Amino acid sequence: MNAPWLILLFPLVSAILIGCGLHRSQKISAALSLGAVWGAFAVTASYLPACFEHGAGWVLTDSFDWSATRDYTFTYGYLLDGLALIMLLVVTGVGGLIHIYALGYMQGDKGFARFFGFLSLFMFSMLGIVLADNFFQIFIHWELVGVSSFLLIGYYFEKPSANLAANKAFLTNRVGDFGFLIGILIAFYAFGTANFAEMGAKLTPEFLAIPQFQLGGAEGWTVTNETFLWVAGLLLLMGVMGKSAQFPLHVWLPDAMEGPTPVSALIHAATMVAAGVFLLVRIFFLYLPSDTAMTIVACMGGFTAFFAATIATAQFDIKRILAFSTLSQLGYMTLAIGLGGPDVAMFHLTNHAFFKACLFLGAGSVIHSVHTNDIREMGGLRKAMPVTFWTFMLSTLALCGVPPLSGFWSKDGILHLTHHAPAYATDNMFVAVLTTVLPTITAVLTAYYMFRCVILTFFGQPRGHGHPHESPATMTMPMVVLVVLAVLSGSIVLPAESMEFFRSIAHPADAAVFEPIEFTFSTVANSLLIVLLGAGAAWAAFSKGLIDPDKVKAALGPVYRLFENRWYVDNLYEWIVTSIQQNFARLCEFVDKRLIIGVVVNGAAWTTRATGALVARYQTGSVRAYVLLFLAGVAALLALNL
Repeated sequence: MNAPWLILLFPLVSAILIGCGLHRSQKISAALSLGAVWGAFAVTASYLPACFEHGAGWVLTDSFDWSATRDYTFTYGYLLDGLALIMLLVVTGVGGLIHIYALGYMQGDKGFARFFGFLSLFMFSMLGIVLADNFFQIFIHWELVGVSSFLLIGYYFEKPSANLAANKAFLTNRVGDFGFLIGILIAFYAFGTANFAEMGAKLTPEFLAIPQFQLGGAEGWTVTNETFLWVAGLLLLMGVMGKSAQFPLHVWLPDAMEGPTPVSALIHAATMVAAGVFLLVRIFFLYLPSDTAMTIVACMGGFTAFFAATIATAQFDIKRILAFSTLSQLGYMTLAIGLGGPDVAMFHLTNHAFFKACLFLGAGSVIHSVHTNDIREMGGLRKAMPVTFWTFMLSTLALCGVPPLSGFWSKDGILHLTHHAPAYATDNMFVAVLTTVLPTITAVLTAYYMFRCVILTFFGQPRGHGHPHESPATMTMPMVVLVVLAVLSGSIVLPAESMEFFRSIAHPADAAVFEPIEFTFSTVANSLLIVLLGAGAAWAAFSKGLIDPDKVKAALGPVYRLFENRWYVDNLYEWIVTSIQQNFARLCEFVDKRLIIGVVVNGAAWTTRATGALVARYQTGSVRAYVLLFLAGVAALLALNL
């Protein structure tokens, strides 16, 4: 059989076997789950030499028919190219390390085997998105990822907060997926196929000019395929908003922290939230012909990056800080795609997977030791947890873009894009602010909230209780491997060649080409200045006491409360649900019970009964009475005719 099928089959078989009864054995369940993810990684890695040798021209594909109608045959297959290969390595590699970490973190948990069964189901669902060669297949796995994340976020189902968080994630993604499905159907209608390769081959200027129908008569507006695809692209973007937690469908991600820390790392670092960015890169050809669509993507990404970073500055839950940081970095990736740099977005997605997974695992290590998520109740952990501290610190430096760590090359590569933005992103002042000014401010905020987190967690005097201790090797070893990758990925190891590889697999030939950022004095100085501004403010406020955070909070007043309360977006949604939606539901209930059932249904029944009762009075059973009534009726008719 074709080996790429094994990438999907390994986690699927693991999930089925664990679900069929092997959950009674923790060791067997864990071995199956780990064997599946590392088996998938091994198969994926075996294709690296061929991919590096052939670059953009290397493609493997296979499919089989699984359903058919009179006009179309639906297929299930795989599309393994350079883009999919890099994403597969990230998902299986980082996912495999998180599996190892979970062995130590979940030790002693009564649902240990169930947890690994859910992980295998999640891995199958996510790998299916990456390997899908058509829209319908990707939608199936898109929804399976939603189910899997629901199970993992609500893993501690005894906790009401975990149940609410799981439901919130599931329902929020349903909103995005509604638009996503409609977008798929529109694109399918326009192209006549859902296969990505066939779509790309058909997408020519002549195809875009084909009219579909006329609005407003012969002199009205002709709707062409170009308009169809513009609408389809925006609807598909709704799915990305849900999965990659972009504003305004971001609200589920911070609450997803209710799941175990390995789940947070898996969902927020390398897999689920990255699915939307990967999809945008995969279908970038749909957005490229329309400057309007590209502008909307860029604006959404630029605002989300800034929006999430401001919220992170006012949070004290260590996992929520990292969750909003993830939102912000995903915004950067979306911004890069909107500015015509899908290659830079994939470069940052890969680097981000390493250092953000390490940060989440480090946060889990701290929580595992001190039994609190609040950084105000930590402090002084640097000496008690040296491995956790150094891995967390180096990952923070990578996230902030300190040269020559990986974040410098990818995140500053995105900032480089913003400084050389296309005309559609700079012609309008409002758009220019979102796509060029806010990203730089966001970089400063990133350094501030991350160093604030590091200082309050690892420096100063201990403010918590108990005896902090380093985590076991099963937890620290994955952190060490991830931090090495975070340091080296695309940085010291041939950054120019790394960027060229990402360009070859993720950048269309007819898009504008941006030169990769170079390691020069000016680029290093600019990056260090941004980091020093943010880190210096955090150091002055939370380490040296040169700035009183309480006075700053009081001075900012409503602005700080805005950040602290997440810009009141959650409050707005709660008001919409409790006031508008519930009142509308009560109105529907009134119409249904009082008008439709009460008046129409029950009224018809009452009328029938009353008419029957009235007529029944004349059913006496007397023949003489019937003859009399008959003659009276005849007489009445004769009188009317006369």
